[in-house]
Amino acid sequence: MAAETQAKALPRTLIIGAAGFVGGYLVRELENAGHSVTAVDIPQINLLDKESVEHWIETSHPDYVVNLAAISSVGASWKNPVQTVEVNVRGTLHLLDAVQKFAPGAKTLLIGSAEEYARKDSPINEDDPLEASNPYGITKIAQENFAELYRKKYGMKIVCTRSFNHTGVGQTTAFAIPSFVKQVADIFKSGHPGEIKVGNLSAIRDFSDVKDVVRVYRLLLENENKFNVYNVGSGIANKLSDLLDYIVSLAEMEIKISTDPEKFRPVDLPYQCADNSRIKELGYWNATDIHETLKWMFDNEMKSGH
Repeated sequence: MAAETQAKALPRTLIIGAAGFVGGYLVRELENAGHSVTAVDIPQINLLDKESVEHWIETSHPDYVVNLAAISSVGASWKNPVQTVEVNVRGTLHLLDAVQKFAPGAKTLLIGSAEEYARKDSPINEDDPLEASNPYGITKIAQENFAELYRKKYGMKIVCTRSFNHTGVGQTTAFAIPSFVKQVADIFKSGHPGEIKVGNLSAIRDFSDVKDVVRVYRLLLENENKFNVYNVGSGIANKLSDLLDYIVSLAEMEIKISTDPEKFRPVDLPYQCADNSRIKELGYWNATDIHETLKWMFDNEMKSGH
């Protein structure tokens, strides 16, 4: 009986988009911290189907809701801006409506992006202007605007992140770092010198380990929030070319690097770094050195089959 009472006391957390890169890490983070997690993704739930969203909110009785479901690649957003708006904006509205209707006391975490910000050549804080330069960033600004509207109209508890780049094992090669790691590891495993194709290596970015990021997401859910929006990033900027050089050094083999015009974005900001004062002030940040993350990814790739 005591065990049953304890089970009922666990915070219930619904994660939408749980099959994506971040989802598995967040499920583990929350379960290890004592949450009872319901993890759903397509085909169980479709954010564009209002009834599907309402069903999961109504039946899971969540204390916390996390929306990881999104068109999350800038490149993909340029290829299909309409679908990006549908999933990232309309889908979020379906979710907020369902939470307001069936779980009005639940706290919702909406994942946004550093891509929302205007160009700035020094670390960006949450009060800096928003001026997205791609369809993905624009949809995340819209998501935040609706979150503020729902806070004011319905008194909902909604916290938004502006998450900077994060990476780790399991991220698809549509993103630069896992693409570099896989190409270099494949050449090393072949035993012959080779060539890898890359995009813009002059970009300077703030990269975090995915395990650090999901810890912050958990803590933002579990604690009272002084602010409605939080940057989630390491506060350390690295040039992509330097990170690639480190990955290549792990292979100890001659590797030629050539640029592929297909990998260049229509608009690419030269510099992006988080001012993460808000999460540091709350004691939420204990950053893993990105080189340690790259080594973890490379070692994992070396263990996988050809």
